[in-house]
Amino acid sequence: MAAGRRVLLALLDVFAAGLALGYLGRQYREALLVHEAAVSLAVVVAAGAAVVAYWGCRVLGKASARLDAIVADELAERRPSPRPRR
Repeated sequence: MAAGRRVLLALLDVFAAGLALGYLGRQYREALLVHEAAVSLAVVVAAGAAVVAYWGCRVLGKASARLDAIVADELAERRPSPRPRR
């Protein structure tokens, strides 16, 4: 039931964001039509930035997993200390 509630809240958030964007689009319609090339370029740049950020997160995640594997491998091969620690 908790997952269903989260989905409902997510849909409500999307609906509110859509209403807000619709309101802003209606208020600034003339400005959007005058500068449509700049708006289109901004959308393309934002989409590109989102893709690069996604790839960056994936690369960093893979690098972190590799480092974890290397450290675990190095720690597994350590010999025990010849004298006990106090």
